[in-house]
Amino acid sequence: MNKVINTVLLINFSVSVLFSQEIDFKDKALEEFKQEHYNEAVNLLERALIQSPDDAEIYYYLGFFNHYRAYDSRPLKGYDFSYSEQIFKYLDKAIELNPDYGNAKYFYGAECSGNAFVAMYNYNLEQLKYFYNLAFEKGAYPDWLLEFGRNILSSCDSNAILFAGGNADFDVCMYLQLFENFRKDITLIPIGNINRPWYVNFLKNGLTEGVRKISIDLTTLQIMDIHPFKWDTTTVDITVSQKLINKYGLNKYHTMQWVVEPDLSSERNHSKIEGEKAKKRTYLSPQRAILLQIVEDNYQNRPIFFSNMAGPSFYGGLGVFFSDCGLVSELLPFKTAKTKYQYNYKKIENLLQKSNFTYYSGIITHDIPRISGLVFNYHKAILTLAYYYKTNNDIKKAELLTEFYKKYLNIGFNTTYESIYLKELNRKFE
Repeated sequence: MNKVINTVLLINFSVSVLFSQEIDFKDKALEEFKQEHYNEAVNLLERALIQSPDDAEIYYYLGFFNHYRAYDSRPLKGYDFSYSEQIFKYLDKAIELNPDYGNAKYFYGAECSGNAFVAMYNYNLEQLKYFYNLAFEKGAYPDWLLEFGRNILSSCDSNAILFAGGNADFDVCMYLQLFENFRKDITLIPIGNINRPWYVNFLKNGLTEGVRKISIDLTTLQIMDIHPFKWDTTTVDITVSQKLINKYGLNKYHTMQWVVEPDLSSERNHSKIEGEKAKKRTYLSPQRAILLQIVEDNYQNRPIFFSNMAGPSFYGGLGVFFSDCGLVSELLPFKTAKTKYQYNYKKIENLLQKSNFTYYSGIITHDIPRISGLVFNYHKAILTLAYYYKTNNDIKKAELLTEFYKKYLNIGFNTTYESIYLKELNRKFE
């Protein structure tokens, strides 16, 4: 009997040790990733996978970390498409084990996006469409997100240039253009990618039936030689379209005076000219330099919009000229703060129509946690409109807006945030 008991205890102890090793491998992998030790993190996950070959989370992190290692760290030596195929396999397995794994679907879409940019580099429309369609088929663009993309594009004027914030808004809008032919008059630009010379050249050339080109008055050599440029804070006069001058009753010589600040610096002290006091050298980053070039070369001919999902630092100081339309902001030729143009209430009202929220509730069952929070831009838009109604003592519209919120947005997706917004909404009309 004692022998049997000892054997059972030994088995239980062995299982316990193996389980703790698995947990340790996974936890250690996460810690290594946080320290930017990507190779170590991946190696630890592979060891964890041996212990638990049916753990969807391990496959997810293997896809996530390998994707990050390829695209978000320094260039990965030996990278080719076989590496991407392995990422797809990891994420496929994660989704197979957990069909509702929203973040695995997100990274599947992100990996497709990385390959789609290779297709852009090669001007290959067929490959571009293949990878965006693959992302759709894997569930990276659920109905609520497609609806969100349509609402973004519908908020822009005809013939616009739209700077997207990142994968979350750019990819779904690109899919809509490629497969639904929805608002193909708009040129989509992921603002974080304009620091890449080849992509700037791609925007200049465009892609037939895929990406509408923009004006960039630089030679190919200048584009390929993009680098940090020596720069001090300087006001740049941007030519304004005649349409905007007429619309806002501006002087015919009016220009948009954009104060462009440097966004890079070094510890090097430097003086540009003899007799000038030396100071730390500041620079215009490639991203901001190209943003300046695009705005300068296109604003007199095309309306320009920015996704409200982008980080303010990407705007390069242009935020003072924004007219908030809910999901996007239009670039106006004058400062808008504390003017009637700071918000475009008509566009916000057009956004907040029940027809634009047909699929919104689907976010509960098709949640993609890494990006689902972007829908709270809808909630912010409602509060903006609520304040406007309160200011104008439009009680009837205020009440209707509150009911609209309760019916279409207060759905139990994130009860904490929803209760905060509802409380604030009600407070505005006390």
